[in-house]
Amino acid sequence: MIYQFDKAAPIHLLQITDCHIHNERERLLSGVNTYNSLSQVIDGVVAHETADLALITGDLTHEGDERAYRLLQEQLTRLPMPFFWLPGNHDHLAPMASTAHREQQNTKKIVAQNWLILLLDSHVEGEVGGLIAQSELTWLATTLREHADKYIAIFMHHPLVPVGCEWLDPQRIANAEQLLTLFDNTPQLRFVCNGHVHQEFLQLRQHYQLLSTPSTCIQFKQNSADYAEDDFPPGYRRFILQADGSFETAVVRVGSLVRDPNAPRGYDEFN
Repeated sequence: MIYQFDKAAPIHLLQITDCHIHNERERLLSGVNTYNSLSQVIDGVVAHETADLALITGDLTHEGDERAYRLLQEQLTRLPMPFFWLPGNHDHLAPMASTAHREQQNTKKIVAQNWLILLLDSHVEGEVGGLIAQSELTWLATTLREHADKYIAIFMHHPLVPVGCEWLDPQRIANAEQLLTLFDNTPQLRFVCNGHVHQEFLQLRQHYQLLSTPSTCIQFKQNSADYAEDDFPPGYRRFILQADGSFETAVVRVGSLVRDPNAPRGYDEFN
């Protein structure tokens, strides 16, 4: 499905990622109530943003069942703009689809004047790491050729390159080199942005940027050899896409991280 809107640039876009909503409102993840944490982020968006659309880039829920997606939708439907989502490694496609609004289902291409925004599925059912399936690669290459006249922005869940965390970097996209070769030869590409790593990241590669965005709940400590959490507040990322193909982006932190000091913490909480 293609979503198209005709607003003239600049296009204002938000990325929200790694919500990890449980199937019960009061359940904690490493001491954090992810439902309340997402609510805090949505409050900030409602109060301060006038974006054209929002993209929710995976690990939408923690268990991946229908109850969790319904709780997620309670929060996302508060957004004052259209929103679209894609799956992460914690997500399951059937309950995602059963709770999606019509425009959310199967939307992978968003056309906004002279920009094309693509949602790329990197999740592999039952696996933590990412992979772009051959069918997805074929679709992507064809789409990039067909829209050589537009500036390209790509969103996915898993990262393409290491972010500097030894424990986390093996979970990046397994066939990343194949994608990077394609992207290196796509001159209209401006950036590729992912979630999954629960931290801010930016790397310039040739003519485009590789970016990641903090979670709406727990943040992972940057440059850590072993699993480690940071105490940064939850956040999201803001983009402004200009008519000439340039763009501005910034991470926005919201409120504070509220954590139960007596709750279990650690990597096992994510599995």
